[in-house]
Amino acid sequence: MLVKLVTLLMLLAGFNVSAAQTSQSLTSVSLQAEEFIVSYPYQTPYPVSFEIAEMDSRLRLKPCKEALDIRFTHADRTSGNTSLKIQCRAPVSWKLHVPVRIDLYDDAAFTRTPLLRGQSISTRDIGFRKTRVTGLRQGYFTAKDSLERLQARRNLPAGRVLTPANLAEKKLVHSGQSVNILLDIKGLQIKSSGKALQSASLGQVIKVKNLQSQKIIQATVSGPGEVRVRF
Repeated sequence: MLVKLVTLLMLLAGFNVSAAQTSQSLTSVSLQAEEFIVSYPYQTPYPVSFEIAEMDSRLRLKPCKEALDIRFTHADRTSGNTSLKIQCRAPVSWKLHVPVRIDLYDDAAFTRTPLLRGQSISTRDIGFRKTRVTGLRQGYFTAKDSLERLQARRNLPAGRVLTPANLAEKKLVHSGQSVNILLDIKGLQIKSSGKALQSASLGQVIKVKNLQSQKIIQATVSGPGEVRVRF
């Protein structure tokens, strides 16, 4: 990247002055586009890798005396195959859409060993490595603590990047399981026993049969084998 930048600066320095007075230097357009991409606030620890489509050398643009206004053509497409909208606003007005390819890298969690469907995520089963995360639109994981309450949604081979698509929240309560019911009544907590009628993860609401009253109630899963009801 540095070599390429130096080369472009040398070309720019040697650009014919008289020609620059009649048309905008395409080299200067490319340099400003590169600066925009490099300085864009991507939340990744590694420099971006990018490629800007070469502009047609026959293109003649009127000189722009101000810095070019550069932004992504689509605000929600800042990586992958996308494009830049490049505009001159003064003293003349022109606009370009230039295709670019931008790849992002991050330290993403992956499976060190195969995981079976329903298997809880253990720190010994995962690792982190530099990964091209462009295209992982559903996200990925960069910290171990964010995986503690998750399990494999399907069988996963070793070396697979972990994403919200292939993981799911652990089931803390299973249908037919005996559960503790915590009744919160105006600050007073009463414990009771019940039977879960549904399987659920932390924070989900399920139907539970209270074994003392024999009534079916709705309760929120608050821990392993535990549900909570507030009045």
